[in-house]
Amino acid sequence: MEMWNKRLERDNLTEFYNETIEMVYPSTYQICKETTRTEQAIVKSYVDVFQQRQNIPGDEVLYVFGDILLKNANDIVEKYELPEGLTFGPRNLDEYTRNSMLEKINTKIDSKGFKVAEFISSDAKKIKSGKSSLRLNSFSLTITPLLVFYMVVLALLIWGISYAAITLPYRNNALVSSKINDSVPLQEKYVSVLDYLPLGINFINSDEQASDETDEPEELAPSFGSTEPTATKG
Repeated sequence: MEMWNKRLERDNLTEFYNETIEMVYPSTYQICKETTRTEQAIVKSYVDVFQQRQNIPGDEVLYVFGDILLKNANDIVEKYELPEGLTFGPRNLDEYTRNSMLEKINTKIDSKGFKVAEFISSDAKKIKSGKSSLRLNSFSLTITPLLVFYMVVLALLIWGISYAAITLPYRNNALVSSKINDSVPLQEKYVSVLDYLPLGINFINSDEQASDETDEPEELAPSFGSTEPTATKG
């Protein structure tokens, strides 16, 4: 059988599983000594190598997968210890176990949680490596979905702080004083500025003008004597 030398993708994951599971299961069972622990280590190893596929060249997939499988098997043995004196006989891979593990692998990889975690980790790696940062040479900025999400959250945060800063201090006080429309005439407020202008205008206060008009005596009409005829005249 030819060794696997293709880059791992979603379309060829099942092919990779079918070509390797026959030798993976017995070697993992020798370490785990029990079927449940063996299946857990195998399923986790295929999921882990698929998650790291972007950084693994095609001719190194088998070697990286072997290292992951050995680590996962040892971790599960340490985490789930078997009772002392309990032994298990040799076991071969049957068709049911083969299909069951493949279904578990596909379910984990196609789950929304896995895709979200993969999306976030891929964007974080791009940002760290500088692929999505500002390129000073070309003065261009690579826009990623994660960057758009950060910008939307930042805009909402700024809007919320600004709105609270404006509304909360005046929550119990009116923004415009109710005394702005008082009974004082407009000329008494603003016409006094004319005294400071080089125009030589003397403005008479309306109240003073009204009082002057009331204090000025009215002209009396001329008075003439009575012209009615009397009995003694003529």
